[in-house]
Amino acid sequence: MFKKKKSAGMPPNNDMQLLMEAMDRVIGGQYSDIDTSAFINPEYGQKLNELIHAFKKSNNNFVMRLNDAMGSIGDNSYVKKTLDQVNSQAQSISEMEIASQNMENSINTISESMGHIRDNTHSMLRVVQNSTENMNESIKVVNESSEKISKINTEIQEFQDKIDKIGEIVDIVKQVASQSNLLALNASIEAARAGEAGKGFAVVAEQVRQLSNNTSESAEDIVRYVTELRSDIGVLAVSMNDTTAKLEEGNIKVEESLMDIEKMAEQMKHIREKVDKIFDDIDTQSSVTKSFTSQVANISESYDELSKDCLEQGTHEYQIGRYIDTARSDMVRGFAEITQQDWLRVFEIDHFILMWRVYNNAVGFEQLKLTQLNNPESCKLGLWMGSQTDRGITGSPEFAALKRAHMDIHKWASESWKAKDAGNMQMALEYFQKTYDAFFVYKNAIKDMQERLNQLGYTEKTEIIIFRN
Repeated sequence: MFKKKKSAGMPPNNDMQLLMEAMDRVIGGQYSDIDTSAFINPEYGQKLNELIHAFKKSNNNFVMRLNDAMGSIGDNSYVKKTLDQVNSQAQSISEMEIASQNMENSINTISESMGHIRDNTHSMLRVVQNSTENMNESIKVVNESSEKISKINTEIQEFQDKIDKIGEIVDIVKQVASQSNLLALNASIEAARAGEAGKGFAVVAEQVRQLSNNTSESAEDIVRYVTELRSDIGVLAVSMNDTTAKLEEGNIKVEESLMDIEKMAEQMKHIREKVDKIFDDIDTQSSVTKSFTSQVANISESYDELSKDCLEQGTHEYQIGRYIDTARSDMVRGFAEITQQDWLRVFEIDHFILMWRVYNNAVGFEQLKLTQLNNPESCKLGLWMGSQTDRGITGSPEFAALKRAHMDIHKWASESWKAKDAGNMQMALEYFQKTYDAFFVYKNAIKDMQERLNQLGYTEKTEIIIFRN
């Protein structure tokens, strides 16, 4: 039998076997360099290693494009702004809802108070009207009393005139008694002259004298009584005049008061009309306020739904970002061979994403573990910094500044996680803000480190190829 002739340039069987095994490892996802010392002809192994490196470098463009894409996808600032605005609006709506509810309660209280005022106004108006009627009746009574007193006063004047006439009659009686007494005296004298014949006449004269004396005494008594009666009637007349004058003055004041009460009654009617209108307006306002409160409650519910939608959208975008970031991380670790400059760009995006993941954890988009945050020595940048042996890099102030900024990011990120774990979302967001501020210090430190690498000769970086139609 004839043996098959070997093709020119084919490797020996041992080298072929090693190549096949190395290619199987590559097919299995192992892209590390193979040991060329086992080959009879090391060039075969070297060529395979060159192929692996070429393959990795061809992926650099995809890795760095994914890196830049994550710089955009991982930026949750617009989601944060939207959530902040929604939360702010929701808070405002909530405060408005509380205020509208308080306003509704106040209007109800005012309505109740105005109802009491209206009822009291109506009652007061009725009281004023009753007072007006009573005052009118009082005026009638006073007028009637004044007329009666005036009539009595007139009668007293007439009675006083009669008393004056009685006085005149008494004066006449006194004159008659005086003359009778004089006649009796004369008669006694004449009877004495007449002697025995004048005794009977003397008896009559004595009787006349006694009658004159009695009449004179009675006249004096009458004069005394009439004088006293005249004095009393005079006092009574003065009192009646004063009473009449006071009644007239009181009547004038009562009439003035009545006019004031009537004015007050008109004002009370006007007030009642205004109060009734205000009460009607308050009823209308109360209805409008209830409707407004209901609408505010509906808006509040809508904002709750909007906030929920924003959270769901943020969670969805976070999940998409995580898928892309995982692909980026996998490619940069095993399917690419990026430069020192590229690594710094990757580290920048790594911590940009870390910073926003801290926010995601604070608001509930995702749940991180503390070990994902308090690992500055074991994250990709930490490992890179720990693996550097070039004193030009590790001894530079840019390297020290980058290390400090890097530590600050992890420190504040860890504090935010602890605050959220303790249930204090507000404090978690405050620590996120510190993480956010620390990132921009870190970003500038990355740029300074890139410049230092340029100065040390590490200038190579992947230029991203953008495919266009």
